[in-house]
Amino acid sequence: MVLTMAAVADNKKINLDVVDVRICYEIQSGRSWSTCFDVRIDLGKKLTPRERTILFNSARGCEVSKLLSGENKFNYELVI
Repeated sequence: MVLTMAAVADNKKINLDVVDVRICYEIQSGRSWSTCFDVRIDLGKKLTPRERTILFNSARGCEVSKLLSGENKFNYELVI
């Protein structure tokens, strides 16, 4: 997420001096397991609203976010 925002900032010539990402999660059990992620992104105070939106959207669309927000399946194979 941070690397994606840094790459987008570099590409768009956005002066990114603060990036603080905190991720908290809660595993919920019951009929099926699920995990809830709370993501807080601090980009400092120096960016314009447009720059903040660009970087925020890049974080939401990064590969890690896609991986964690989609349906996950695991195929296990024991190799002997």
